[in-house]
Amino acid sequence: MAEETDGIEEAFEGQIRVLVTAAGQVGERIARAREQARRQAQAASEQEARELQSRLAAEQRAARAEVGNVHRSDWWDRATPEQIGHTYQVARAWANEDPEAVRAEQRMKDELRTRYGVDVESTNADPAAVRAAVERAEQERAQADAERYRAAAENAEAQRLMTQADQEDRRAEEVRAAAEHEPDPQERARAAAEAVQREAAAARAGEDGRRMYDSAERRDSTARDLEAKGIDHEVVATRMRADVSQGRPATEAVKGAGKANAPKARKTRGHGVQVQRSGLDR
Repeated sequence: MAEETDGIEEAFEGQIRVLVTAAGQVGERIARAREQARRQAQAASEQEARELQSRLAAEQRAARAEVGNVHRSDWWDRATPEQIGHTYQVARAWANEDPEAVRAEQRMKDELRTRYGVDVESTNADPAAVRAAVERAEQERAQADAERYRAAAENAEAQRLMTQADQEDRRAEEVRAAAEHEPDPQERARAAAEAVQREAAAARAGEDGRRMYDSAERRDSTARDLEAKGIDHEVVATRMRADVSQGRPATEAVKGAGKANAPKARKTRGHGVQVQRSGLDR
């Protein structure tokens, strides 16, 4: 007698078909947009090209960390459709320029075929559902881009403040050093007062700059927003580590990021898997 199911497994696999199909499309769009951004930056200026390359290098490191998970069986045992879809999206987005992404994509194709009977090249996913998933992913990408631009503006202002703090500190030292050799008591007193003022200005600018660089509130808010969308905690943690690595001033040591909590385990195929909310872009 054939074993009856409650439909959960079928729904789970249906989500995977939709999300993987949409992920492939979005990943290819991301790759094209990245290449276009490179061309535009190179045409604009060498500095803009260097800044873009630095950001893309950080994104590529984060991407490698994410796609590396697909080579672990325990990741597959716990992965939700959203995680699978997003990781496939990341692999597709980098497959044209990163061998690790190519390996991950092939591993995902093999696992999807073996575990869920999903052929990535022909998923037979519902076209309307795929279009909706692509639209959601693009909207989330736009939100992420807006957050990145806002963070870049904050970083630029923070850099200006830190530079101002350094200048004020140096000037204060120069004034104090000059005052030591000043025979006029009034001039020495004036120089000492100026040094105190400059030191206070340096402290204020430095504090404002550090607060803007390492805005815990901003990162916490971003992390909460991402997790509220159903994005896995490990993926959010990876993004926040990339944010911290790029966002801190060069004059300060980079603090180590805390370990991400492991995602809650879900039962494997055929054992009552829990269907998660659809969504792609992390």
